[in-house]
Amino acid sequence: MANIGLADWRRAVGARLSDRTLPERVSDGVLTVRVPSSTWAQELSMLSQTVVERLREAGHPVERLRFNVAPPSNTALVPVLQVGKSSLPESLERSIARIEDEELRLALGDAAAYSLAREK
Repeated sequence: MANIGLADWRRAVGARLSDRTLPERVSDGVLTVRVPSSTWAQELSMLSQTVVERLREAGHPVERLRFNVAPPSNTALVPVLQVGKSSLPESLERSIARIEDEELRLALGDAAAYSLAREK
């Protein structure tokens, strides 16, 4: 069994996903990843081939991903960057409001508001 460091994980999945997920362990080529909901597991599963390729390029013996839906056990996974927020355009607010998963809906709304604030 081997572990994947958070820096390698962040490079493999990007900041948005690494802030909400946690690589737990690698066993027999299977990386178990902790995710906060089934929606996050589904999103990450769509990227699994790319993630596996990136981890293998970094020297990790990963063949596939498995997901463990559970709340994060590490408060360091919550983003700490605090910047101003911008109001969202009405069409974007409507689109985000249709997302069923509350945690994902809130995260995407915050991310969009912070991103728009940075552009100003």
